[in-house]
This record gives sequence, structure tokens and C-alpha cells, in this order.
Amino acid sequence: MAALSFRDTLVVFATNHRKAEAAAEPFKRVLNTSIQELSIDSDRLGTFSGEVERPGSMLDALRGKVKLARAATSERFVLVSEGSFGGAGGFGFLAQGIEMLLLHDSETGAEVLEQYISWETNYATATISTEQELKRFLDGITFGTHGLVLHPQGLPPATQVFKGIVSQAEAERAFRECLKASPAGAVTAMSDMRAHFNPTRMRAISACCELLVQRLATLCPACGSGGFGLVSTIPGLPCAGCGFPTERARLEKHACVMCSASREKPRGDGKTKADPSECQRCNP
Repeated sequence: MAALSFRDTLVVFATNHRKAEAAAEPFKRVLNTSIQELSIDSDRLGTFSGEVERPGSMLDALRGKVKLARAATSERFVLVSEGSFGGAGGFGFLAQGIEMLLLHDSETGAEVLEQYISWETNYATATISTEQELKRFLDGITFGTHGLVLHPQGLPPATQVFKGIVSQAEAERAFRECLKASPAGAVTAMSDMRAHFNPTRMRAISACCELLVQRLATLCPACGSGGFGLVSTIPGLPCAGCGFPTERARLEKHACVMCSASREKPRGDGKTKADPSECQRCNP
């Protein structure tokens, strides 16, 4: 079996939201690999603003995007991206964001996954009914450089939704239209989480790309294929207070995407003890 290499090649980034700009620099710098953007209608698989429900897991969504891309390109390597954000409520509430990337090889069927978790996100949602509340919400999401989504409260988003709003005049006009249409007399406001309307999210995707290229550059000690990296963790990190094993990760399991080789390694963050607050003995 020939070793799988991701160097000196072409990767097609299938996206509807200009994400290729986040991947171009790290792929070129680390792997001398070029990124080519491919437009796909990923909104068919679900939207952040709710017009189309997004069933299944993030991995399901990624594989759905690969399927769309494969119908449109014969290039060997396809890259797709998916984001997920925690629940938010009220003005200025910041949630956790998860970015996940999948690189698919059509020749071997290999999948290389990477994810990046960040608290630096402007994701927020609120129910508003006055222009003063609208202004406070806009201030909380860095409006202008970041987009806004509005739709009438009490109606399905598919009925009437305004997305990609980046000007004050446009925001006020859309707010009035939504308020007028709402049977509840209120408007649902959301930060626009599509990457091309959200520079904060685009930076997170770039950070995930950096992790991915480092993984692609890491060779399997057994077969020499790229993509050797973290696949799971092994619990049992000892408590700093009593030494009892906790549910926190003690070791990382790294594995190859091509062969059965795997290695157990110390935690990447160097942590060797768990806080007593996480111990079932010290804090039952």
C-alpha cells in the first residue's frame, strides 16, 4: 500500500460562503498545496437561520457536503467545513463555537477530521420589539463588520427572513418589516454566522485549518501516510488532591487514516493532574 501524501497537490474547498480564503495560506505554507474554491449549495443541508432544518450530527453534515462536491468535481481531494454554536440568550451573550473540517480522498476513501473549539464568537440571538433593543443587540455583535439576521417572531423563518444585513438603514428597515409581519409583535434577531458575513468565525475556520494542515503533515510511524493524529482520549487523569482517577483524559490516542497503527501519547496540553472539583471522591 502506497503512503498517502497531501503535499504538493490541489485541494478543492467546497463551500457556499467563501471559506477558501481561510485555508489558502496554511495549506500553501505547510504543505505547498493549493486551495481551489468550489461553489456548492450547502444550504440544502441546513441553515443557521432556520429556513432549512439541519438534521443529524456535524459529521453527517460534512459527509453530505462531500457528496454534493463529488457530484461537481473529479479532483481527488475535497475539503468541507461545518460550524456549530452553543445556545445563547439575551443581549451580548457569547457562546462556544465548534469548527470541524473534513478532507476526503476519492481514491482511497480516507477521511481526515479536525476540529477547533473557541469561546471567541459573536454568536447571539434575542427576541426584540423596539429599536432601542435592536441597537443594543447590534452593539453586542460588532455589527457592520459582522452581519445580522432578522425574522418575524411567531412565523417560520422560511416565511420571511432577512440575512446578510450590514448597514444600519437596512437593519432598521428589515426590523420594521418583521415587526409588522409578526403575529407576536416581536422580532427574532441573530448574528449572521455564515463565514462570509462573520470575520470572527472566519478566523476560527482559519485556526482549524492550521490544526488540519499540521495533522496532514504528520506521518504515520508504520506506513508513512499523512494525517496521523488524535482520534480519542483515555480517561483516568489522577486527582491533584487524592490521586483518585477521574473521568478527565489521561492519555491521547493517535491513529493513522490508512492503516491500523495507533499510539498512546501524553495529553497535548501537558496537564498531569485533575482539579479536585472534578474528582468523584473529593467532590462526589
